[in-house]
Amino acid sequence: MNYLSYFSNEDKLKECIAKSVKKIRLENNLTQEKFAEKLEVSIEHISRIENCKYTCSIMLILKICTEFKIDLHDFFCISKETNDSITNYLKNISTEKFNAIVEFCKEVEKSRGNS
Repeated sequence: MNYLSYFSNEDKLKECIAKSVKKIRLENNLTQEKFAEKLEVSIEHISRIENCKYTCSIMLILKICTEFKIDLHDFFCISKETNDSITNYLKNISTEKFNAIVEFCKEVEKSRGNS
């Protein structure tokens, strides 16, 4: 899987997060209500994430991974080889391209404005 092309648009990222959140919740036999309680967010927030209405902050993703002992690579379904290729790609790009990627990530996070 090519990470950069896989998440080349926001809808694919939303779908990936939605699937991961729902999978983790169901694997732990939790209702949306109990899952939301554990994460200290609203049921509506979990529902909207699972239904691809919007995504969640990186802080909530990290909280999910920590709470449920999920590796971040597993959350995003990224293999070690894919991660290595991303790292190699980032090492070899120009500062301008790297900064553009960082700014894009910041804008996505800011546009979410939720946890």
